[in-house]
Amino acid sequence: MAGWEPGNNPFPDGEIDRISEFEYLDELKFVRHAQVHAKRPPQSLWQLSADFRVRMRVHPEDGNPYKLTIKAPHGLYTDLASVPKAFWMIVGPIGPHLEVSIVHDYLYMAWTDFHPKARRSDWNFADAIFLAGLKASNVKERNLIHAAVRLAGWPIFRTKFYTLKNRMNVWLKHLQSGHGRAG
Repeated sequence: MAGWEPGNNPFPDGEIDRISEFEYLDELKFVRHAQVHAKRPPQSLWQLSADFRVRMRVHPEDGNPYKLTIKAPHGLYTDLASVPKAFWMIVGPIGPHLEVSIVHDYLYMAWTDFHPKARRSDWNFADAIFLAGLKASNVKERNLIHAAVRLAGWPIFRTKFYTLKNRMNVWLKHLQSGHGRAG
């Protein structure tokens, strides 16, 4: 099996003004593994079993707006929407915010394949996409959810000690039929 490659850099060169025309292009498809990957961050048993794409128009602060498609790749692990249990009464890990949460998770990992260290402009971009996706999904609590992500996000975003490429080359093997299950 050939190694996984990150593809085109999804992050703009500078700050953006806004995201518009956000849309989902694919159905979100997962597999849940029985005993795989439970002890390494992200602590999750859920894995994308197909690519998941979104498209939007990006409006840079400097420059012309352009269309952008971002693909969260099959094989990516996720903990669904990263919501602490204490807040599940308000918003849980599954709901209308789930799809954009997957793209957001991908972007929080993807920068490691394109830059030697975290850039605030990439973090801002990931969070702007998150808000645009929440709006496109008609999430009522979007401002609260987005504010919570903004409050906690930068320390999480910038402390990746791995590249996504290295992780994906291990994770893709987990999609083999029956991996992690007896019989």
